[in-house]
Amino acid sequence: MNDQPSEKPAEKPKSAPRPRRKAEAAPAERAPRPAAPKAAAPKPAAPKAAAPKPAASPAPISVSQPTPTPVWGTTVNVTRAGVAEVEADSINVRQGGLGAASAEDITVEMGGIGRAHAYDIAVRLGGVGVAHGERVSIELGAVGVAVAGEMELKQGYARAILARDVRIRQGGAQTIVAGHVTLEQQSGAFILLARKVEGDVRTVLDWRGALAIGAVLALGVGLLARRKRG
Repeated sequence: MNDQPSEKPAEKPKSAPRPRRKAEAAPAERAPRPAAPKAAAPKPAAPKAAAPKPAASPAPISVSQPTPTPVWGTTVNVTRAGVAEVEADSINVRQGGLGAASAEDITVEMGGIGRAHAYDIAVRLGGVGVAHGERVSIELGAVGVAVAGEMELKQGYARAILARDVRIRQGGAQTIVAGHVTLEQQSGAFILLARKVEGDVRTVLDWRGALAIGAVLALGVGLLARRKRG
């Protein structure tokens, strides 16, 4: 018996190769947005420099109309006018007024000054609110507060005087604190505190009376404080 060779199974037809897909392109990465430039911080404004004072004029300055701005000069003459502030070597006021004045010497006739600071201050038929100088002279006028080395008051009135040497003739003062006081021809003071007093002294309170009143006031304040605590 002849063995017939076994038939080989038919080979399956090979399937056609699948077309290769094109590689999908990877999504492009988005470029980062450039950062917005930071706004520069505003620079602080530089402080304004104070306006320099104008150079003092060597020629005399005459003021005859109201001037709200300061006036600087070597010699300033104010006549029938008002000036806010004057600074000079010499100031002369006649029938006028100054808010503030600073000089070597100040002369006032029929006028007034709010604050006067000078080596020599002379006022006649006028008034000064605060006078500060080495020599202060008031005639037929008044002064609120006078701080001076030498103070002379003639036929005038002063509210407060603080000086080394005070001379009053036919005048009066509310308070005097000085080293040496001379009262002449019907002059007086309400409160007088001085190391030495000469002349016809007419005071309501001298330094002894002032000390006594101070002690009484201190005692009264102490009693009131105790009552409040009780």
